[in-house]
Amino acid sequence: MEDLDKNRSQYDTTFKDLFKNPPQRLLQLLVGQQAVAILPVEFASTQKRVPDLVFLMDDDSLFHTELHSKSEEMDWRMLMYYTFIRQQYPNKVLIQKVLYVGEARWKPQIGIEEPNLSFRYEVVDIRDIDCREMMASPLLEENILAILCRMGDQNETIREILCRISGLPDKARADALTKLVILSRLRRLETVVKKEAEEMALTFNVMENDVLRPLFLQERMDGEQAGESKILTRQLQRRFGNLPAWASEKIAQAESPALEEWSLRVLDATTLESVFADPS
Repeated sequence: MEDLDKNRSQYDTTFKDLFKNPPQRLLQLLVGQQAVAILPVEFASTQKRVPDLVFLMDDDSLFHTELHSKSEEMDWRMLMYYTFIRQQYPNKVLIQKVLYVGEARWKPQIGIEEPNLSFRYEVVDIRDIDCREMMASPLLEENILAILCRMGDQNETIREILCRISGLPDKARADALTKLVILSRLRRLETVVKKEAEEMALTFNVMENDVLRPLFLQERMDGEQAGESKILTRQLQRRFGNLPAWASEKIAQAESPALEEWSLRVLDATTLESVFADPS
């Protein structure tokens, strides 16, 4: 649960950093016009939630969007935001959309219908946006968002994003790479990003980066575990012949401590079953 909350916090921070300036191309796709400014919206101190982004648009209307990565209903939260934003800006027309960036497909029941209340908003899945739209933007922040959009060739899109990042000064390059890796997790593409960056000789010190270091260490651990599994499988095959499906499955699901223990047991075991037996 702690890791999940940490990831959500990283996503929220990353998106807010990317949207320090209005993402004009994305707004054009979502609302059909560009923004004049990002507006501050502050609720009473008793309110724990604040809206993600509120823009003042070209036609003097307001556009509020929530960047959402979980497939959970947003009805009452969106209504709360609507109420407070309209109270703060009573003379503005307000349009609301949830921009869904999560991994699982989500088909929400949008809005509230009760005898004394009718409320509607719209949900847009960012995968319904062609990544080329974001790549056509002159803003690197919107280019990075392309990794969440609909991609024809994932590797090609990632290479193009990395190419644009590569021209930045060292500090800005490391910052942009970190944002790209964080968002890539929403599509399980972080290892692809790392591989493409290495092939492009895009230099960055992963061990000094709080986001990239765990990825590097996990990748190394996975490689070591795969090697242990392979060695154990060969030992068992040499001792007992071809392995049954249940044995192969146990090896595939095991972690390093169990693999090490079983490798030692092979030396004295008289049956395959005794290798995997729970200690008495």
